[in-house]
Amino acid sequence: MLSKKLKFYSRFKEITLQLSKLGIYNIYEYFKVLFGIEVDPSLKPQKIRQTLEYLGPSFIKLGQILSIRPDLIPQSVIIELIKLQDKVQPIPFDQIKPIIENEINKPLEEVFQYIDPNPIGSASIAQVYYGVLKSGEKVAVKVKRPGLEDLISLDAEIFLKIISFLEKHSKTVKDLDLKSVIYQYKYTTLREANFEIEASNIRTFRKNFENYNKNFYIPKYYPQYSTKNLLVLEFIEGYKLSQLDQINISRKHLAEVITDAYYKMVFKDGFYHADPHPGNFIIKSDGTVVLLDYGMVGNISGEKRKLLYEHIFAVVNKNTELAMNFYEGMGMITPKTDLDKLESFVETFIEKYYNKTLSNINLKEMVLEIIDLMRECNLKLPTSLAYLGKSAIGLDGVIRNLDPSFNPTERLSKFLTKSVVEYTREKFNEILKIFDFYYNLAFKLDRIIKLLNIERLTLRILFKDLEELQNFYKSQVSKIALSIIFAAFLISSGLFSMAGDFKTSKILMYLSFLTFLFLLYRLIRF
Repeated sequence: MLSKKLKFYSRFKEITLQLSKLGIYNIYEYFKVLFGIEVDPSLKPQKIRQTLEYLGPSFIKLGQILSIRPDLIPQSVIIELIKLQDKVQPIPFDQIKPIIENEINKPLEEVFQYIDPNPIGSASIAQVYYGVLKSGEKVAVKVKRPGLEDLISLDAEIFLKIISFLEKHSKTVKDLDLKSVIYQYKYTTLREANFEIEASNIRTFRKNFENYNKNFYIPKYYPQYSTKNLLVLEFIEGYKLSQLDQINISRKHLAEVITDAYYKMVFKDGFYHADPHPGNFIIKSDGTVVLLDYGMVGNISGEKRKLLYEHIFAVVNKNTELAMNFYEGMGMITPKTDLDKLESFVETFIEKYYNKTLSNINLKEMVLEIIDLMRECNLKLPTSLAYLGKSAIGLDGVIRNLDPSFNPTERLSKFLTKSVVEYTREKFNEILKIFDFYYNLAFKLDRIIKLLNIERLTLRILFKDLEELQNFYKSQVSKIALSIIFAAFLISSGLFSMAGDFKTSKILMYLSFLTFLFLLYRLIRF
């Protein structure tokens, strides 16, 4: 008990000392402004990031959580927090070796030919080592840092005590509900520190990308050697994004591969890597892009993906009402939301992007504008959308480092066009199924009527009713099919317009109009 209290107060002292230094810097800035001395606005966000990095693993993770809370943090600080470098001083291998042996339940030499005692990576959650299995396979051995869960719990306890103190003396702090941030931080970090969850994420990603572009690769892991605290992965030899000058490969090609893979994750799979930064990509000598680190992922349901499509459609087609549906459908509107201000912001936002094709839209700029909108209008940010915004900004940074002239939204336009074709194909398949159902139903009714034709008069009365029913179904089959075809043409036209393919959009619009006229004729005629 005494040892726990000593740890608490020692850590508390360290945290308050660093936060005090940050407070002193704020006072220093204030006096500079007071005396008319110019202040660099980028320095304060940098100081905040550096303080979090100095305080170690828990604060780095807290910073990552805060980077997805635009309702609490200004845009300038969010951009800086996304740059947080998850690198910490490595723990000596003689402390790591017993952990590995305890997890594999064997001496190291029985499983590994060799493990390099110098880590190839040291982050807040784990350290990674290069190794060779007895089978000769090269592996990356990811080991959780000892005492991590205790440190996470200790820092969470300190955060909560500081917040409780501030809440007693400030209604503003109380209204911010900062405790929910700490609970989210603890939950998220403990999940990320559970390598069984990361292994499950790897399985999902490998399944989703099984028959995908050969230029994008998800490394396998070794379940027989992996536990909650240890993850043994396929070792990939290649180049960091900062080393691309050493190989002859098109940076634009790499940007295309990474962007396309992310659009697939978000818009098709609804399961995406939520931490795209340069350190999580390796480029093989043949140009294959390898994605690393699957601890932080995001999920977005089919319904919410549909809302995202609709929001893009609403913006480029000047539909304020449909855009407002997005915020309501995402669960972002709360009793505190200023709906009049929100509608005004949305109208201004739409006016800016109206009639622009996706290739002319800056994705990062759009995300940051939505962040400002949320702060101004008191919108609640759902976790799925928060991680998506963070990923979009992170991805934008990776792409710009690869090729500053590359426009990721232009690829989105092509991706959505392809998605429209797939969507239309699916809808026509549904039409065929419905048509087939009614056709078979009418055929079966016809057989029943023929069988009843040879029965007694009482059954012929039943036959008369069935004949009317048969005629009704036959008359409805074509009407239902035409209605669905009309809807499919209309929706596809809108989606192609959203993707910037106006020629195809017009053709589909004409087809939908002709289908509508024919449907109207059938309804009046029959």
